[in-house]
Amino acid sequence: MKLGGCEYREDVLYDPEFGTWGRLEEGLWRVGVTPLLPWLSGGLTAVTFKPAGARIAQGNSIASVEGPRHFEVVRAPFDCVVKETNGALTKEPRTVNRDPFGDGWLALVEKASPGSRLEPLAGAAPAIEQRHSSMKVRCFAAFPDIELYEVGTECSAVLSRLDEELANSPRGAVVHLVSDDPTAEIEMMRWEGQTGNALLEVRPEGALRHFIVKKS
Repeated sequence: MKLGGCEYREDVLYDPEFGTWGRLEEGLWRVGVTPLLPWLSGGLTAVTFKPAGARIAQGNSIASVEGPRHFEVVRAPFDCVVKETNGALTKEPRTVNRDPFGDGWLALVEKASPGSRLEPLAGAAPAIEQRHSSMKVRCFAAFPDIELYEVGTECSAVLSRLDEELANSPRGAVVHLVSDDPTAEIEMMRWEGQTGNALLEVRPEGALRHFIVKKS
């Protein structure tokens, strides 16, 4: 289900206020953050955890995430004991941006008391949408590795800058390009056909156009 432009899975439970999710797996809960936090923060630069064995009361910090725009404490949705943390995120924190419900999980925990703030997506959806709206967070088709704000620049110069960035980027790199050139959308579609790179999304916003491009 899409909420605020972000994909939310229906096979996990949610705490909309804390921006966390949980899924029961063989007696332990796998816990992570919803798409709201990584999109709010920007490309994450650090993820830190409470150590294995730590006892965490509901509402207390189980981890933290930090990006160029925002720092956020990740709060436990129930009383728990940390059993394992996702150490791969210390080296690649942006995995949370790209895959918050998969490889970007934060911790495996053991529930320590009956109470819980988690609920199914059907019940949590209105509160999740309200948070996206109030925080002005909307996801794109893919999380960008590079952001280009080319406002007031002719489209030919915009495309030259885009080509330069992609030439210096690995295959699969994603660029978020913002332009106010009125011909940008037509030129970007032509550029896609000529270069073989993928134009994943075009989103209008007033006089601006947002383009999500992936290097093929």
